[in-house]
Amino acid sequence: MTDYRLEQVADYLCTIELAAVKYAAKEDGETHNKLFGGIGSFKKNWLKQARRKSI
Repeated sequence: MTDYRLEQVADYLCTIELAAVKYAAKEDGETHNKLFGGIGSFKKNWLKQARRKSI
């Protein structure tokens, strides 16, 4: 079970970082906007929290 949770955390952090790269390249699609909101909302709510918790 511990390995599974570590895989989920790694997947979450990779997804957030990939979304950050796509937002920076202006390649964000409708899916990213629906899930995370605009770039400001994404940086404030998702990216900031994920980077604070990463090792």
